[in-house]
Amino acid sequence: MSQQKVDAFTVGLSEAEKHDLEKMIGEFRRHRPVDALEVAREPIQAQLDSITQRLAELTEMLLNIDRRMAPLMEIMRLSHQKSELLNQRLDAVIAALKKGRML
Repeated sequence: MSQQKVDAFTVGLSEAEKHDLEKMIGEFRRHRPVDALEVAREPIQAQLDSITQRLAELTEMLLNIDRRMAPLMEIMRLSHQKSELLNQRLDAVIAALKKGRML
């Protein structure tokens, strides 16, 4: 009873999504006024620093969760495999009892 690993996730952007993102960034850079950037640089930089720090914390949390998920998925897979095997054995015993055979 072999079962393929189901815990492999594909994560990432497709080529179309990457292209759209690059296009949006390019349009944003073309449309922003330079003067507005110079005036609000310090508050924005503080916000960016805060966001960067929070993103680093969240990334670390996500990596910890991911590191713990692989063993959990393996335990769940093995538990399911064990229950399926026990169900097959019980079905065989029930079928034998219905036919009146001794075990």
